[in-house]
Amino acid sequence: MKKPVYIIDESLRGIERPSLLLHSCCAPCSTSVLELLACEFEVTVLYYNPNIFPKSEYYKRCKEQERFCALLPSDAKISFVAMPWCSEDFKEAASGLEDIDEGGDRCTRCYRLRLQKTAQYAAEHGFDCYTTTLSVSPLKCAKRLNAIGRELGEKYGVSYLESDFKKQNGYKRSCELSKKYNMYRQDFCGCKYSLAQRIMSAKGFIFDADGTLFDTMGFYEDFASSFVRSFGKTPEPDLRERIRAMTVLECAEYVREKYSLEPSAEELEKMLNKKIYNLYANDVVLKDGAAEFLTYAKQRGIKLCIATATRNEFVELALNVLGLKDMFEFVLTCSDVGASKRESLIYDESAKKLGFDKRDVVVFEDAHHAITTAKSAGYRVVAVKEETELKFIDDIEKNCDIYIGTMMDLVNRKNL
Repeated sequence: MKKPVYIIDESLRGIERPSLLLHSCCAPCSTSVLELLACEFEVTVLYYNPNIFPKSEYYKRCKEQERFCALLPSDAKISFVAMPWCSEDFKEAASGLEDIDEGGDRCTRCYRLRLQKTAQYAAEHGFDCYTTTLSVSPLKCAKRLNAIGRELGEKYGVSYLESDFKKQNGYKRSCELSKKYNMYRQDFCGCKYSLAQRIMSAKGFIFDADGTLFDTMGFYEDFASSFVRSFGKTPEPDLRERIRAMTVLECAEYVREKYSLEPSAEELEKMLNKKIYNLYANDVVLKDGAAEFLTYAKQRGIKLCIATATRNEFVELALNVLGLKDMFEFVLTCSDVGASKRESLIYDESAKKLGFDKRDVVVFEDAHHAITTAKSAGYRVVAVKEETELKFIDDIEKNCDIYIGTMMDLVNRKNL
């Protein structure tokens, strides 16, 4: 005999259609649960998940939940309530457990946080009972959820509907319905600590060089302008932005034509390259935490490569100076693939050379335009803080999966 997916409290037996407050972690998980519960309950879906970040992701998932509720038949009597994003609730609950693996005590605190809000709301608004969609996930422990739910139900005086919604193919059905309704879904719970853990389980890392691994962007910020001034010309205020995604030769061609410089583009390229050579031969240093992170990733068996707009010879020079050459499988440049980072070709070729699908690699970038390109192409993207890019922080945070101060934040997650 199959065990029931949910157990109705005896106190509810006499009620024809009990009112149920259903906490939903996301729209995909709610699909099969609502299909099941709407037959017997008058359901109100409560969206409260302060573990999800950033704010844009929270509201994206919230809107998807609202959309699905609206798609259900009117006789299902599904209502929807959305709570505002309050990441401080989760941050406080997770304090001290940031480095714990997914499924441990941090998750238990997160379950309690969300169920407590649901139980409070249910009691304050007169619901007959409450429960959560969380148990539909194969990664969530129904026994633990039910114990918390019962305890909080007793505390707030509202019945808890014990459940294990993954049973009787509940999870499989949720996947079928998610596909049917073309639902937006992620492969992690939404918590940044869980995401960091997922990133560290990737098979390959693709690193940008300047601004991501090398602390060299201060040099490049005034590079073209100082070069133009050396010819007695006044550079445009936005020259840096105009040449940001250009190769050195393209930059040489641009300034020659724009400022009517006498040397040929090839001669200007040689002058510029000499300045760049001196940077990598004498002044190159790593970003904070980069050396430790590379060692950590290498020890975990993650394959590493570099995808950069900088010439191969300069990157190789820097790696030799820093003693890091053996860390990387290869260095691939924009010149090698014949396209700038306004296109995803350099990331596609890097993943191919590593021998992995894009789903199995993570791109590390600092520049907003490159972050946008990689993310739009379907890569998981880690944005590394770079002072010269802070003016684009809104675009960066919108387009990356996670924004970090230093790479070691992915290992020591308290700083995330």
